[in-house]
Amino acid sequence: MAKGVVCLLVATGFLFFNGHSAGASVSSDFINRLKVPVQKVSRENHLYPSVMMAQAIVESDFGRSTLSTEANNYFGIKGTYNGQSVTMSTGEYTSKGKHYMTAAQFKKYPSIVASIRDNASLLRHGTLVDPNYYSGTWTTNAVTASDAAMALATTYATDMNYGNKLNAIIVKYHLDELDAHNGDSTIGTAGNINEQIEQSLKKELGASASTRQSGRTNQTGQVRSKITSIPERIIPRSVFEPRKAQSSADNEYTLQLNLSLEKIIKNGNTKRIH
Repeated sequence: MAKGVVCLLVATGFLFFNGHSAGASVSSDFINRLKVPVQKVSRENHLYPSVMMAQAIVESDFGRSTLSTEANNYFGIKGTYNGQSVTMSTGEYTSKGKHYMTAAQFKKYPSIVASIRDNASLLRHGTLVDPNYYSGTWTTNAVTASDAAMALATTYATDMNYGNKLNAIIVKYHLDELDAHNGDSTIGTAGNINEQIEQSLKKELGASASTRQSGRTNQTGQVRSKITSIPERIIPRSVFEPRKAQSSADNEYTLQLNLSLEKIIKNGNTKRIH
């Protein structure tokens, strides 16, 4: 009896292990198969690879759905592709969240890559009515992949939990690693306009500081800022000299000092002389 129980436990464990391994194999094989084209197409269109991969997983069930096996349609895109389509049953949600089944026409693609490219084209060009309909998914607008995924919840699918599902998939399968190696320079600082402005200002200020230093060395006189185009010399050196020695050119760019401050400056000069 004991030996039978042990055998049963071993067999159960073996089946569980094999089942788990098979599931892991299906997911890893699918991700590895689509990784290169997904990253390439995403980089070309400034989209997050992790979001695109998550979409493919959710829409095609790791490439096991009938729509993906028979029509190479990995994103559930409806319509026709070069005149080719298939009609299949699909689940939809009402505005109140009630699920129902209906028949719809879906695009049929000649290859997986064609499906990936068409999905990217849809996200980048939107609809005929609104070209920016999916702009919330662009790396130039969405600060993170999570934001891009959530932007699809109200645009791409009728399922209001669509964005949460995508983000759950991204976390579970570590799809953020696809973004880290995507090569798209906009990812990481995407949409952070304040940081972009700050970096731009630092460059401008650095250039202005370099110009001012050069101006002092070469004694070129007035040096204008690239940012404001206002003369940099607000208080000229002549303010520390007797008033009668000031030229009209200096007065044009001199900040008017009050009488008491002027006396302090003159007194300071007198003390230094003696």
